[in-house]
Amino acid sequence: MKVAARSAGAVVKAPIGFARGVSYALRGMRFVYVQHPKLARYWVFPILITGLALVGVFYSAGTFYDDLGGAVWSLFPESWNEATGWVGGLLGALRWLIEFVVGILITLFGLLLVLVLSSVVAAPFNDALSEAVENIVIGESAPPFSFARMLADVARTIRLELLKVLVYVAVVGPMFLASFFIPGIGQIVSLVGFALTAVYLGIDYIDWPAARRDWSVRDRVAFTRRQLPAVAGFGTGVWLLLFIPLVNLFFMPAAVAGGTMLFLALQQDGAQQ
Repeated sequence: MKVAARSAGAVVKAPIGFARGVSYALRGMRFVYVQHPKLARYWVFPILITGLALVGVFYSAGTFYDDLGGAVWSLFPESWNEATGWVGGLLGALRWLIEFVVGILITLFGLLLVLVLSSVVAAPFNDALSEAVENIVIGESAPPFSFARMLADVARTIRLELLKVLVYVAVVGPMFLASFFIPGIGQIVSLVGFALTAVYLGIDYIDWPAARRDWSVRDRVAFTRRQLPAVAGFGTGVWLLLFIPLVNLFFMPAAVAGGTMLFLALQQDGAQQ
């Protein structure tokens, strides 16, 4: 009976924890942009850098897709360029489709590159923002913004961010490639990839306060296992909001704030149990 009661309690807590995690994605936006606009000094620079990088991605896709598509088309027989009639029309449509796909691939690759590099470039700023959010939440005065103090932690924050990105790519990358060669596995890979991405994003944005506490990898894994529904819920909220145009550009600071607030709330819950 006791085992059944504990199992039922876990089932009830899981959706509650998941919904709670999702809510902190929105709480982070309100905290940063409505309640504490002065925190802009921490996030304005990475947003400007990311915005310029995105402009570069779309400019490159619009400028070079024709040339790269033509390079791909040149691999086909030259006689295709001389075809006329309905055959020529079909081949012309095929060339347009190749150029379109090349443009999409350039854009996707550029966006992935921006995502990886922006997380690394923004790492020191996000660490400083997370520290300021934590000090506000626990009732202490936020430390004055200092580039010198922020740069002192650059090596640590960039090293941790690169490690998290590499681990994620090492796990999800092979699964993504397998979907092209193993028939029928695409849907399974998509579901598993979504779940892993949600958990990864949750861990990524609640990890700043854990890193400042010098938690070991074992400590972080144990914390994530105990609070997995909330962490996955928060990561799902982040993932969904990242797909909204323009909102995604301004969401990273909100995710940092929401993740920091969720970490503090979950840690407090653990201390009270």
